[in-house]
Amino acid sequence: MRRDPRLAIITEAIERLIPGATPAFLSVEVTETLPGTGERRNTWTGRPDAVAERVVTALYGRPGTAEQLSPLAQADKAKRARSIEGEIGALMQAGVELTSAPWYPARPGDLVHVHYEQAGDWPAFGETYLVGDASEPGDSVPRLMSLTLLAHTVPATFDRAEVAGMTGCFAAEAADCPLYELWFEAGPQRLTIVRDGQVVHDGPARGRGQAATRILFEAERHAATMREVQRFLERGEPELALARLTLGQPLPACGNPGPMPEHADCARPRGHRPPCSPDADYVVPPHECPALPEQLHAVVTVGSKVKGVHFAGLHGDRGAAVDQAQSFVAYSEEHNAQYVKPAAGMPGEMVLELPQENELRATGVQLAVVVPLQVLPDPRAEDEWAAEGMATALGPEDYADDYRDVDE
Repeated sequence: MRRDPRLAIITEAIERLIPGATPAFLSVEVTETLPGTGERRNTWTGRPDAVAERVVTALYGRPGTAEQLSPLAQADKAKRARSIEGEIGALMQAGVELTSAPWYPARPGDLVHVHYEQAGDWPAFGETYLVGDASEPGDSVPRLMSLTLLAHTVPATFDRAEVAGMTGCFAAEAADCPLYELWFEAGPQRLTIVRDGQVVHDGPARGRGQAATRILFEAERHAATMREVQRFLERGEPELALARLTLGQPLPACGNPGPMPEHADCARPRGHRPPCSPDADYVVPPHECPALPEQLHAVVTVGSKVKGVHFAGLHGDRGAAVDQAQSFVAYSEEHNAQYVKPAAGMPGEMVLELPQENELRATGVQLAVVVPLQVLPDPRAEDEWAAEGMATALGPEDYADDYRDVDE
């Protein structure tokens, strides 16, 4: 009779309460101390495997005696017993075990073997299926997968028609979860799943090595999550890094349709900043404030009656300033040279000399010039930069030994 793995796991957990102890020398003692002046004690002493058997029996029934039923068979049995709670509980528990498995969901390339016990004239045999990709080009996630029968071990002495009717019943052309029917109808205890040459689900072993497999998958999943989070942070997408940590699995594609029917859907991770793009690796360039030019050019005009100065515009490019100034009849390069001059003793500063009233024209604008202006740095920004430097600079307390050597 096959040993119940739950019994083995609980027994081992009890034996490990004393690290390094020899299981053959262990015993478990339960003591009841009754209140009162005179101390009265009741005790029970037994072996760890006896304690484990009591726990398993209370939780799952007597170990090793119940037939291993598939989730669907368990639900049918509960239904016949008119236990709606047992029927729903069996199906829900099986669903939770499937979706919480560390290898879930299935991937194209997975090999799935199902074992069938002897039934009547039919001997025990097995089937091996291959999970494939059944997606169509342009399909959005989740993609569909197929399940194809690769081989079976029914003896060749059986009639071919009978074999064809008994094998390949779990094959699927396209399904979100191609293992769903296998898991519920055949049962997880009859399945062996191999991924990348490693057994990720060993149903017949009923738990042998499953803890180590789960730990390995969880470690790999955590490492993959950290790699993607690091990549999003390095690309300047903290919102995607947070979404990846929250979801615990790769982010699905955005899937927003392209602007035109012939354009592909957005392939960037869901939750990205605008814009959408068919390129999954597209990154929105970081915002950069435009840098001020080193010099600006002001278009200045003076009327025939000199009552003030009119600033018509400010340009970063001198050619653009000249184009605007030429819209005034009073503009000429000679006037620029005559009336716009560097300020004496003030490098970089300019002086506009005003003409006399009606000196150049009796009506309208009598002078239009382009005045170059230097762009000065913000002194407050320089002060903030200096304060930051002072805050991070080392002081005597940071290298006291050097100061002590100098003093000595």
